[in-house]
Amino acid sequence: MNHSKKIVFKSALDFDGRPMQICLEKIAEQKRLLRVAQSTLPEPIAEHAMHCVVSDTRLIIYTDSAVWASQIRFFQELILNKIQGSGQRKITNMQIKVMPPIGPLNREREARVPTSETVQALMGQINDKSSDVLDVAMAKLAKTLSRRLTPEDD
Repeated sequence: MNHSKKIVFKSALDFDGRPMQICLEKIAEQKRLLRVAQSTLPEPIAEHAMHCVVSDTRLIIYTDSAVWASQIRFFQELILNKIQGSGQRKITNMQIKVMPPIGPLNREREARVPTSETVQALMGQINDKSSDVLDVAMAKLAKTLSRRLTPEDD
């Protein structure tokens, strides 16, 4: 068995820059479409349109939160009309996606116990003689919160 066949790795520079040129052209086109979309949106909303990508006949706009995605969605028809008017006849529909946050997520949260004044106000509202379901629940809540208060909270 002859193992003389060598695997040769080609560096990116060996491709005469054509693949890189194609990528740069796509990036330039995406930036141009983003500018067109942002120019259609009001300024506070336009700041949250972060990226644009074309997939077949669909324009995908990426934003940083669901709140801004819903705001951008109101301008969908205007954005599509402006993009089609700028020469992109093949784009016929639009989708908005929310980008996941970059970086580690802080998943640890501590319980927020109300201040001692709030707990005292709840304690003042307790009616121990009442058999009403809400009164009983309020009494349990106030007693639990008063036990959870630390000595420095008082």
